[in-house]
Amino acid sequence: MDKLKIPAGALVFLFFFSIYLFTMSGVIQYGDESEKYRVAQSIVERGELSFRPTVVRNIGGVGGKTFSIYELGQTVLEVPLYALGKSLNQLFPTPDENQIETLIVGLLNPLLSALACLVLFKSAGALGFQQRTALGLTGIYGLATIAWPYSRGYTREPLLTLTLLLALYGLFQFRRTRARRWLLVAGLAAGYLVFSKFIHAMVVPFLLAYLAFVIARTYPRAERASEIAKAFGVFLLPAFVFLVLQSFYAAARFGSPVVGLAGTKVNPVEWIVMLLGGSKPVEAIIGLLFLPDKNLFLYSPPVLLVLFALPQWIRKQKAEALLFLSIIVIEIIAVVSRPDWDGGTWWGPRYLVQITPLLILPIGILIESPAPKKWRAPAIFLFGVGLVVQILGAFSSDRDYVDITAKWTSIANQFDFLRFGALDSLMIYLAPETFPFRINLFGILLMLVAGVSGWCLVRASQRDAVVCASSRGIALAAIGFGVLLVGFIVWVVAPYPRVLIARGNTYYIAANNLSASNRYCEGSRMYLRALDIGTTYQREAITRYEELFPREKNGALAVDELMAQIELSDDALITKDLTTALTPEGALMISIAPTKDITATAISMPITAQAGAAYAVSGWIKTRGIYGSRYAAVTLYEDDGNWGHPRDTQIGAFDETHGWQPFRKAFTTLPTTQRMFIKTSLWKTYGTVWVDDVRLARASETKPIVCE
Repeated sequence: MDKLKIPAGALVFLFFFSIYLFTMSGVIQYGDESEKYRVAQSIVERGELSFRPTVVRNIGGVGGKTFSIYELGQTVLEVPLYALGKSLNQLFPTPDENQIETLIVGLLNPLLSALACLVLFKSAGALGFQQRTALGLTGIYGLATIAWPYSRGYTREPLLTLTLLLALYGLFQFRRTRARRWLLVAGLAAGYLVFSKFIHAMVVPFLLAYLAFVIARTYPRAERASEIAKAFGVFLLPAFVFLVLQSFYAAARFGSPVVGLAGTKVNPVEWIVMLLGGSKPVEAIIGLLFLPDKNLFLYSPPVLLVLFALPQWIRKQKAEALLFLSIIVIEIIAVVSRPDWDGGTWWGPRYLVQITPLLILPIGILIESPAPKKWRAPAIFLFGVGLVVQILGAFSSDRDYVDITAKWTSIANQFDFLRFGALDSLMIYLAPETFPFRINLFGILLMLVAGVSGWCLVRASQRDAVVCASSRGIALAAIGFGVLLVGFIVWVVAPYPRVLIARGNTYYIAANNLSASNRYCEGSRMYLRALDIGTTYQREAITRYEELFPREKNGALAVDELMAQIELSDDALITKDLTTALTPEGALMISIAPTKDITATAISMPITAQAGAAYAVSGWIKTRGIYGSRYAAVTLYEDDGNWGHPRDTQIGAFDETHGWQPFRKAFTTLPTTQRMFIKTSLWKTYGTVWVDDVRLARASETKPIVCE
């Protein structure tokens, strides 16, 4: 590194970006993540802020359109990545218009998280710590705290972390240099923090108080007021601009510059009052500090050292220590004042992720204390425990765990989940017919880059020599970053359908492992997860699922019977598909050209029914690219044989892209029912739906496994 003169900061970024790319998910799994993505998509595709309603996301606003309730900060950063993904999708087309775009947008959090590591490294230096200490603190933060698992998904916690940390770094640099450009940097970061999540405006007064303290220590009493006013103006100007933008965004969505300002379709004051009314602060404090499921110290073990570091830091750097302590306390108060203090089903204490750097940086005072050796063993131990905890979170999916087990995740539960092979990775897959593990070639490149940059950082920490950057060193770092992006395109983006199949095969193997351990409910859901993504073991997965959940053996309807009557326009197609089908007779396929929001329906032949009898309708359905205004639907219609006393029963509504999934509905016919019809349709949307192996028969007495 000395000869090449690559800046240590560049190596820090490359190291952590490689690590975080290795464990990124590439799949949106939560509704609020999807909302922000849909807004970015709509901005690029149509120049609009509204997005199409989905089966689960349909909050109405101005003009009856569907809008996101969330702030705009995360979405703005996703827009250029979506545009890049759209361009790459034209080079490497996939059956689903969102697969590549979602994957590319998924690069945002690894990038932001690596930048947060870089800013933490720089902040440690700005606070006066040696380079060796700064590198150690960065390694602890980036590898042994909750920051790593949150780098893999689509939540805004990495953005909140980066902007809060950058605001602090800007203020520290201003104190050192008195250069007003650092005030502008700090103001931009603080403004964007609030632009991304309005509630974090609560930290701004503490930042201003610190800024006032810095000015007061610098200028004579007569000049303090004017200098503080000037500094506040520079700092608050970007925040004001972002506030105005957010107000316009609120008005465009919900007709008011206030409603929608704070990530909710309610006036912010009313929202705060409502949250406080349902809060359970004692329960929250106990849960965050003492119970295992959302324990701050358990999910980031090294932060325990801050309890010993803060008193010493207050004595040495009182202003900075009190600033950190104030922000930590106000953030914790805000979380425990919420009824949903636990952050839902996400990994660990989600709402406290952004203060993690503030809990790590003070540890530097212990590392540089007069007796550093006494802290070495505890620090190494906590780092090791933290590393193991983060590996569990980084290589498995908390959402998969919730969906598969119907339980909330925890460290112990996630470990149990992972031991059955429930990997969630773009780089590592289980392979039943070859070596137990396969690794994507891009993963090997990432390990190589991480290894080289990590080795250089270790050498730098041993010498504790600050390397002056050269143009050659910066160019080499930029080339390394470019190589990573090119490798990602070559080995992940271009063959992405094969990558998804490899992930689906991993889920299939995990399902086999769970079923072999008599965990049939989890195994069955894991088979469905494999089918949803796509797997080369499709027939085996369906067979094993139906062994666990047997259906009625009679009442099978041939595809020709399902499409006895069709209703469609020129832009739609209803036909028998032998290629995608599960059965030799073929599947019913309904397809509508993209961007055409129309309806196409296939109606079965009339099926004689017995009045007041128990029936069950079941089958398998697959969808692709259903992104119009509505969705695909399977509906049962019954009447008295003369179109009288009708009843429609919706069996299911389906949209977007999903592999083969089962549907089943048990019902009792009306006292007047004489016949039934099955309707399969694309309703006011576009895309393709397949239905196969449909059965309508008297309900079976067979009792399948009962799952929660």
